[in-house]
Amino acid sequence: MSTTPKNVRPLGVSEPLDAIDERILAALVEDARISNKQLAELVGIAPSTALMRTRALSERGIIEGFEAVLSLPAIGRSVQALIAVRLRAHDRDQIDRFTSRVPALPAVISTFHTSGSVDYLLHIAVANTDELRDWVLDNLATDPVVGHTETTLVFEHIQGNHGPLPA
Repeated sequence: MSTTPKNVRPLGVSEPLDAIDERILAALVEDARISNKQLAELVGIAPSTALMRTRALSERGIIEGFEAVLSLPAIGRSVQALIAVRLRAHDRDQIDRFTSRVPALPAVISTFHTSGSVDYLLHIAVANTDELRDWVLDNLATDPVVGHTETTLVFEHIQGNHGPLPA
């Protein structure tokens, strides 16, 4: 017998999206700065409906937020790298220490906690290769929690979808 009350959906399960929700999401993924009036026209609904539905998608956790995407070279961070990190041990204290410190460092764009031969994959952006070397030494190589790192330079970052969008 399930212990979940009848009116509560299990975590990660949401009301199904209808065609209008899907069109709203597609439009916002294409251009998150679209005005509500433009969104309503594009989707074919009233502006009040577009606003209500967009808010509902946010409240349901389907839209997690909106963000500005910066040109990294324009802000002086033209060197990007992916750094694979393997921890020395896999105890909760070390994992918590690493995940509370490293993702908050200013150069870190994304942190992925992964399975397989590495524990974390970091995407960072810095000004030059000297700064990259110093960043790895100062933030990873000298950390007693870190057992091994492998740095890969990013020549080009080709952005994919911000979805995947519903089928």
